[in-house]
Amino acid sequence: MGKIFPQIKTLKEKPELFEKTLKLIEKSFEYKSPNSFQVDFAPLIDISNHHNCFILIDENKNVLAHIGAKEKTLTVNERKYPITLLGGIAVDESKRGEGHFQTLFNDVLAEKRAETTFFLLWSDLEKLYNKFGFHLCGTQYEFSGGLPDPLLEKTKYQALSQEEKNQIQELYANSFAKEYLTLDRTKEDWEQIEEITSADLFLNRTSTQIGDYYFINKGQDLPGIIYEYGSSIPLNQFIEEIGTHGKVWMGKELMPTEKLQYQFFMGTGDLKLFTDFIRDYTKDKISIRNINLMKQEVYFDFNDELQGLDLPDFLRGIFGPGTFEELELTPIFLSGLDSI
Repeated sequence: MGKIFPQIKTLKEKPELFEKTLKLIEKSFEYKSPNSFQVDFAPLIDISNHHNCFILIDENKNVLAHIGAKEKTLTVNERKYPITLLGGIAVDESKRGEGHFQTLFNDVLAEKRAETTFFLLWSDLEKLYNKFGFHLCGTQYEFSGGLPDPLLEKTKYQALSQEEKNQIQELYANSFAKEYLTLDRTKEDWEQIEEITSADLFLNRTSTQIGDYYFINKGQDLPGIIYEYGSSIPLNQFIEEIGTHGKVWMGKELMPTEKLQYQFFMGTGDLKLFTDFIRDYTKDKISIRNINLMKQEVYFDFNDELQGLDLPDFLRGIFGPGTFEELELTPIFLSGLDSI
């Protein structure tokens, strides 16, 4: 018997299809020159992650669809929980409606589910992703305005000396990553950030020390958005100073604003990992008894009572918007350098 098509492969298995895949993604996302998906989302599409770039191909080696996965960790109570970011999701427009997205998406979820706590993705196709158990949650505030913009130096992260990069990383750890629960960053993660040359970096420094920084823009993604920042002064004060330069995204209301948004789509991964994460994240206040994925329902112990909720309401009760009032949690917030 001949081979059955379409087939699911990875770019690691089919490196010769990289350019076709990139062309498909950029056409799907309507990329315009000089912007480049390969630059804006370097950590996802980098050759080191090609084992996680899944493609659906036909017998003529045409790329029908692509879904990229990026494996990260989130540390809660000193335990590192694996999570999976999904991005670069694209289907050949001439082949849409033929079930290719469903085939590839279900395969990627099945491939990754046993080893991840939850999945995160970004899209405006709510009805589509709801069908796969993904629901909008996560709290994101947007602030603009404030005090006159301080005089900051514009540069690129990769243009800094190693000592200056170390100072940025230290500010990130002691400011942004203390205010929010955000993704762990390894040495390799910081090196991949250097590849995102479309991200503009503004910083305030003396002759020897960087005291404040923020990232704004990312090519065609996040224009005019300040999505990561670190400072030696309180973040609310710093945000007030930089809010005239762009729209500042926050994981909690550090500055007064009425602009509240969802942050991402979340889908559950391995149910044991997810249950452990919720227990650790809520400091044992919530203990999941059962998750019925068919009915998208969750049963859990909270305030000494057995309670039940639809999965979307449960996720928003934990991650917001509308977090359960009894919980005092450090909000999850992802930098635009990490989101895909």
